[in-house]
Amino acid sequence: MDLRQLRYFIAVAEELNFGRAAARLHVSQPPITRQIKMLEAELGVLLFERTHFGVNLTPAGEELLATACQVDDLVTYASDRARRAGTGSVGRLDVGAFGSGVITIVPEILRRYTDANPHVEVNILNVPQPAQLIALRQRRILITFDRYLPRDADLCVETVAQEPLVLALNDSNPLATRSIIPIEELAEQPMITARDAGHRKWVGDLCRAHGFEPNASQSAGDMIAGIIMASHGFGVQIVAASAQAIGLPGLVFRPLVSKKRTHDSMDLQCAYLKNEASPLLRGVLKIVGEFRKEAALARSRNPLVPSKMRSRKGG
Repeated sequence: MDLRQLRYFIAVAEELNFGRAAARLHVSQPPITRQIKMLEAELGVLLFERTHFGVNLTPAGEELLATACQVDDLVTYASDRARRAGTGSVGRLDVGAFGSGVITIVPEILRRYTDANPHVEVNILNVPQPAQLIALRQRRILITFDRYLPRDADLCVETVAQEPLVLALNDSNPLATRSIIPIEELAEQPMITARDAGHRKWVGDLCRAHGFEPNASQSAGDMIAGIIMASHGFGVQIVAASAQAIGLPGLVFRPLVSKKRTHDSMDLQCAYLKNEASPLLRGVLKIVGEFRKEAALARSRNPLVPSKMRSRKGG
């Protein structure tokens, strides 16, 4: 028994006439008659009683019809799922994310993605970067979002957004009275840095580009933990503008200004395997590209404090 025979059988059973079944299927009648006879011979039972006006179902035919319709529906459903999986509109998207990017930008990108692909399940793995990269190479995630991602040979790394720099500090700090703070004025400030080597190097390079060595007197597990420490007066922390979505007692943010264009932003990046061909990944990268253009435009309009990214439904 094959699918073609089942569909021929269903058409005859519903039309109760071989001629009408042939017209419905856009085939000639002899192939249908031949396939039904082969099906009856295979099953060893009659499925139809021939009459002067057409056919009637036998008890065996009635029983087969109920099951055959279910099989046909299931095959149609499976075919549709396969086609949609091939285009990336169904399935499960596993994403890695860590640090301040998870506060606003990554959720916004994933919300836009799920608006456009409502049948895709999204799962976020929130672990530090070394574990993210292991999961990526083990194909437990398709893409990861973080800062200071390595340019390894097997990875593609793209910039998602270049974010303006802001300073997180306690409202009792004298710098909190300033509306904009030049980076050079941080020379005497105790700084909080993340334990991640990439972040410490970035802070060191930024400060040295402005003529001083950072007073990195405090460290935190990640940028968010550092912001919490800053809110309690342990020091100041240089963070990306998206971190301003965090609200804590005593915590304020002030825009930082740099004289050097190469040191006036903090990049959020994404990484994925170079040989990854998943259509789900292509869908995410499309949203990332759209977001990157909008973020660049918003920053060009206001280089210190970015506009809120108001997305269009399904955008």
